[in-house]
Amino acid sequence: MPYKIRKAAVIGSGTMGGGIAALLSGVGVETLLLDIPAKGTQPGDAPAKRNAIVAEGLKRLQSLRPAQVFNAPDLDLIKIGNIDDDLGQLADADWVIEVVVERLDIKRSLMARLAEVVAPNTIISTNTSGLPIHAIAEGMGHEFTRRFLGTHFFNPPRYLHLLEVIPHPDTDPEIIAFLTKFGTEMLGKGVVICKDEPNFIGNRFMTMVGMQTVNAALDGGFTVDEIDTITGPLIGRPKTATFRLNDLVGIDIATHVARNLYPSIPDDPARTILEHVGTTALFDKIMANGWLGNKSGQGFYKMVKGAGGEKEFWSLNLQTFEYEAPQKVRFDSVGKHRKVENTGERIKALINEADRAAEFLWQHHAFYLAYASHRVPEITDTIVNIDNAQKWGFSHELGPFEIWDAIGVADTVPKFEAAGYPVAAWVKTMLAQGNTSFYQRDANGVVIGYYSPQTAAYVALVPDKREIKISRLRATGKEIAANSGASILDMGDGVA
Repeated sequence: MPYKIRKAAVIGSGTMGGGIAALLSGVGVETLLLDIPAKGTQPGDAPAKRNAIVAEGLKRLQSLRPAQVFNAPDLDLIKIGNIDDDLGQLADADWVIEVVVERLDIKRSLMARLAEVVAPNTIISTNTSGLPIHAIAEGMGHEFTRRFLGTHFFNPPRYLHLLEVIPHPDTDPEIIAFLTKFGTEMLGKGVVICKDEPNFIGNRFMTMVGMQTVNAALDGGFTVDEIDTITGPLIGRPKTATFRLNDLVGIDIATHVARNLYPSIPDDPARTILEHVGTTALFDKIMANGWLGNKSGQGFYKMVKGAGGEKEFWSLNLQTFEYEAPQKVRFDSVGKHRKVENTGERIKALINEADRAAEFLWQHHAFYLAYASHRVPEITDTIVNIDNAQKWGFSHELGPFEIWDAIGVADTVPKFEAAGYPVAAWVKTMLAQGNTSFYQRDANGVVIGYYSPQTAAYVALVPDKREIKISRLRATGKEIAANSGASILDMGDGVA
């Protein structure tokens, strides 16, 4: 049947839920924003009193920077309410998006309530950042589960290009196709189809690659400043790099996600990096001190007033747990190659040098690229989805397979394996066939195809030439980088 989105509902008015509501209203969709009723209120109390939580969330949304709302009149399309009094208003909603706390029991309870009030063809999605999609709707019956799926926006929704769409076995393919088209053409998103595997694509890579980096930093005796210098713009990533990113996410949240991921991926041999003794002790001590990052005023960094009253960001000494004034980081390899314009060429040059920074970056990329090879087709069907998720969700200039092409696949595979980073069998098959790159390019260097492990051949990559109706989403995306220097997803908030 043909689907359309005239009215939507967002349940959960936290940072992410409010941001999604603002995004929808910004493209002309009437949106109902709900949250729990205010504590101490009763049915029949004045709406202003009853809906205080969601009203406060909407007010907070308007003060966030960078701006979450396109234009002030867009707010007229957002109506507010609460989930005890106003669920009946969902009867004519075309799309209901759940953005509540990351607890399976709460999400399942809410789904049961939604099933009683929504129309037979209402699309229902969850914005979970990692809970199993099939588990959230388990036992709900086919008429519910066929129109249920995951739609994982990245925070802030207005600016970050990535939208992970996660179907489960019962999801109607027509709904998957519709939301992909709607997300692309109306919301201006880069849609990536993920499989219903732990943490999908974005969070899986952020956690595994992030923890590998911290582990290697501790093992190699690197400072916070050194790691953030060599894992940021130098290798095509935002200036938040590694430790600043943890502060931005929230050290407690990053730790929670990593520790929840470990038991969820028993068949992933690389999960042992999540049990690193030194990193576990480091994060335990930081959390015990209440140093949770930006939200607590200090984490791996702390703002200190200099002698002249200017703001300085002092970094945490990982051995003494004292904050130290920023130091100029110098590595011969970085000084030699930092001005190489092409990011792929710069990474290749860096990892082939011989100093501490070069060795760190070689080990880091060996893990990252080899790990990526094992995730296709486990968590998604194509290498393109992996690369796009890193670029669209985290503002990386290159995805892992693009980096691998740049540094040379055939040359690095034996070196990776000799160093203890096994590469997926399909990569070796690709090389044995005489195919030396993951992407196929024409005479002008334009990508025209990508290698498919399933077919053991190149598949045509047709550029998407559809005009994005609200290109202002992409055009203003630079504002988030200017304000925070980062791209970071929300780990779940809203109804608690």
